[in-house]
Amino acid sequence: MASKRRLLVDTSKQQGELQGGGAEEEVEDRRTDRDIMIEGTWREWFLLVFLKYCYVVALLFIACMVPLEIVRVIDGSIGIALAFVAILIIVPLGAVAYLRLWGNEGRLGRSGPV
Repeated sequence: MASKRRLLVDTSKQQGELQGGGAEEEVEDRRTDRDIMIEGTWREWFLLVFLKYCYVVALLFIACMVPLEIVRVIDGSIGIALAFVAILIIVPLGAVAYLRLWGNEGRLGRSGPV
């Protein structure tokens, strides 16, 4: 017949941790997009999640189409150089605008109007 295993637990160490003697970790209370989708309102989901993804898709579309149109309209190496400069302008401006809108201190960010 099998014998039962018995676990011995040192309760004095656990009592010290419960009373604040142990190392405490600070947990940041941030809601993810999935939390907003499950628990949030429609307005909150629309402003914080849906518009954010639409913005990223639109930015990628612009970052692809503008350089291609520049190369199509302006032939030669000058067109390629201008397309490269357009990418170097569009992507950082889009990232800065994203952070100003949905960053921690942004208008629609974690502390936004929602």
